[in-house]
Amino acid sequence: MSPITPGRLRRLRDTWYLFTVLNAFSFSLLSGSVITLFALSLGASGTVVGALNAFGFATFFFMPLGRILISRIRIVDAFGWGWVLRYVFMLPVLAAPFLADQGRADAALFLVLAATAGFNVFRGIGLIGNNPVLALLGGDRDRGAFLSNVQIINSLVSIATYLAVALLLGRSASPARYALFLGAGIAAGLVGCLLLFRIPEPEEYRPARTSSWPAAIREAVRSKPIRDYFLVFAVVSFVAGTARTFLVVYPRAVYAAGDGDVMLYTLVSSLGAVAMGLLTRKLVDRLGAKPLYGIFTAVSALSILPVLVSPGFASPVPVFLFLAAVNFTAGFGLAGQENAAQTYYFALIPVSRTLDLAVIYYLVYGLAGALGSAAGGLVLDGLSALGISPALSYRILFAGLFLLLAAALARTPALVRLGASSVRESLGILFSLRDLRAIGLLDRLDRSSRPDEEIGIIREIGLSGRPVAQRELLPYLRSPRFDVRMEALTALGNLRDLSPPTLEAVARELRGHPFTTAHLSARILGKAGDPSAVPILREALASEDYMLRGAALVALGRLGDGPSVPAIEEIVASTDNPRLVIQGAYALELLGSSASVPVLVEVLRKEGTPDFVRDEAVLSLAAVLGVFDRFYPIYGEWTADPDRGRALLQDALEESAGSGSEAARERGRAVEGMLSDPPRGAEAARVILGTESLDPRAAAVLAEAAVDPTLSGHPGFRFLLAVLAALAA
Repeated sequence: MSPITPGRLRRLRDTWYLFTVLNAFSFSLLSGSVITLFALSLGASGTVVGALNAFGFATFFFMPLGRILISRIRIVDAFGWGWVLRYVFMLPVLAAPFLADQGRADAALFLVLAATAGFNVFRGIGLIGNNPVLALLGGDRDRGAFLSNVQIINSLVSIATYLAVALLLGRSASPARYALFLGAGIAAGLVGCLLLFRIPEPEEYRPARTSSWPAAIREAVRSKPIRDYFLVFAVVSFVAGTARTFLVVYPRAVYAAGDGDVMLYTLVSSLGAVAMGLLTRKLVDRLGAKPLYGIFTAVSALSILPVLVSPGFASPVPVFLFLAAVNFTAGFGLAGQENAAQTYYFALIPVSRTLDLAVIYYLVYGLAGALGSAAGGLVLDGLSALGISPALSYRILFAGLFLLLAAALARTPALVRLGASSVRESLGILFSLRDLRAIGLLDRLDRSSRPDEEIGIIREIGLSGRPVAQRELLPYLRSPRFDVRMEALTALGNLRDLSPPTLEAVARELRGHPFTTAHLSARILGKAGDPSAVPILREALASEDYMLRGAALVALGRLGDGPSVPAIEEIVASTDNPRLVIQGAYALELLGSSASVPVLVEVLRKEGTPDFVRDEAVLSLAAVLGVFDRFYPIYGEWTADPDRGRALLQDALEESAGSGSEAARERGRAVEGMLSDPPRGAEAARVILGTESLDPRAAAVLAEAAVDPTLSGHPGFRFLLAVLAALAA
């Protein structure tokens, strides 16, 4: 199959989004709260409710039938016709209210159970095509964002549907009214099925004819990363199956909520799922699914804690607020963990095994969810038979769920990271407005198509200095536009703790773009403190690009590369390029070897050296000699106000030598000699030669320079010699 172009992919996604709207509307009316309340209106017990919701998870047991089917027909056809038949088999449920009116509530309940079972059998058969289609439409670059968008649409449509149902139900609705909702769901679902047949066949995800899902099971069992994943996933799915089923019944059983109120709580739960989707859409492709899986599992566990208390309230308003908070948090956490689990699984398994391994994913999800839903109903009915109150029964049930989630959470660190951020880093980003703003800028950058737009956004990202941006900036190092690459490198230069892949990309940029942006790459490598960059930076010293050579000099200095000192000194001594002289002098300053004093003095002696270059050489000399911290502030004052500078120098002299001693007088004469016009350097030379803290060779070079008229004529150098004389120990 030829690759899908970006334009066609957008159109196909739009088709899928429209299908998602109709499918979500239909599914909201044919499952979950609506079908549960319908069954309760017919007199269903907790066990029946549990069994009814267990069918929703048992649907996945029939995916192997779909796997057999796609060996004979197209994946999309199996998906589409499975969806058509699930609505056809749901049609008999519309007769349940008539049976109830004739006093056959048992037959009505049986019909509801049978229709729901048929609905879920064909849903499971058709569902074999869901993951391949999602994988096809998700692409490689923004799959997590696409899946989050689908989740958001599902949740928004569910919210609108639940709101409409809540307004139309009232406190207690008749079975006939529920049948109208179910009929609307069937009709919308059949219309949505027509859109499925417009999706192209995901050939890339079709399993080989020699493969089988039993072989996929054996492969999964042999793979430790997949085993670790399913160990956590099964426990979390068991809890989700129980919680989703009985959080619907909980308000009725414990707080005597009406049907309309229950639908409102379901709506609030969907709002939580929407909030999760909006957050995950921005984060999942940048942080990775693993940390979000752990975080959302923790949120799910926290959402259960209030049920363990189930406090009594004196008025309806606190009851509503309490139940709304429980449902919102549960919706946020449960939807989040399922979204992150699916995204993680897509990244964990090879593309060629997506379909077969998806069968295992849904089998585990369905089995664990069905067991959770069925077991929850049995536990509640068993506790009720023992005479335990509904509130205490729910406390016991949800305490068990909390412990299971805690156990699953303890196992999540064992999952393979797949290049994801750590949980600590992810939490830091979630609670950082600046990081979230940086992620918002990255979203804008993804949507931009003009270099000038990209440059402006990248500049904003660089100014933010947020580490979360670094991986997303790397593709822009390959831009053919010079300005885009320059801004991307500038932005990376503002970030801390660059990762090895980022540093490797920067090193490639250094080799690939001399005379343009290579010097920025060298600067980043030096600031990052990565010793592995030393060889490429040494190579850059021979480049014809003087900007790159200068940046490499400083970078090697930052990295403390002592063996490069002779090469750096050679460049400083031989070049006439002011930038190279300044950057080479600074590199020697960073390396801090007093053996470099002669080279720096030669910079001052060389004819034609600009004064601004000599100023930099003087500052580097001060640093190499170990007096920079004392020299620089006095020097700064002296250049602005010579009288104040001399006064500060006198203070330094008295602090170092005291007053009245012969040593103090000798140093005072040396200072005055260097600052007089014309200078007299003999006294300073004697003091410097007698300074034990100076390297003898360096002291000799400085003493000779003090009496050399061509050197002592530079004001900055004269002032440095005066400071050295004043501070001599």
